[in-house]
Amino acid sequence: MSTDKTNTFTEMYIKGQTYKDVLSKRDVWEELAKIYKSSLKASTTVSGGATLTLEIQYENHKIILKETDTMPLKIEIYFNFQRKYEFNIYLKDWTDKISSFFGTKSTKTGSIEFDRKYGIQSKESELIIELLNNNYIRENILLNDLYSLILNYDKKTKTHKLLTVKDRNTKNLKVLTELVELEFHIIDSFIKQGLI
Repeated sequence: MSTDKTNTFTEMYIKGQTYKDVLSKRDVWEELAKIYKSSLKASTTVSGGATLTLEIQYENHKIILKETDTMPLKIEIYFNFQRKYEFNIYLKDWTDKISSFFGTKSTKTGSIEFDRKYGIQSKESELIIELLNNNYIRENILLNDLYSLILNYDKKTKTHKLLTVKDRNTKNLKVLTELVELEFHIIDSFIKQGLI
């Protein structure tokens, strides 16, 4: 098991929220950039907050990792699918229990642990089930407590965007590497499904 290379964070408490100085994670992100032969971009927003951005190439796709002082770790990938396809995989909360009481259904994977923890919305349940039948993908989502994975279609650009959202506390190189590998497996699955 890897150890956390970033032991201290600068924290600000503003209006009930705790914000962590994302630049304190810079060393870990630089290690990640070395692993994937990429370069790290650190910048400052107009409001004075910091942003870390890393772009990784895989199978002709650009995987963009981004985190700011006030926003969680987000990973984006843009695709040109052969057809329109969308899904939303999200952590369940108390509102899902109310929704299910009133008949809202979530796609089930067959994994009791996954289905208990995550909701799935998709008009094409067979494609999302095929994606989540990949044990690496399903277990990685569970292991890393992802907040959501959302695939949306943009009518203007006619492209799809996969957005993976983690949290603001990701500071471990092993976890960041697992998240990048998850994106690789998702791309491989889309290729295998003939979507890209």
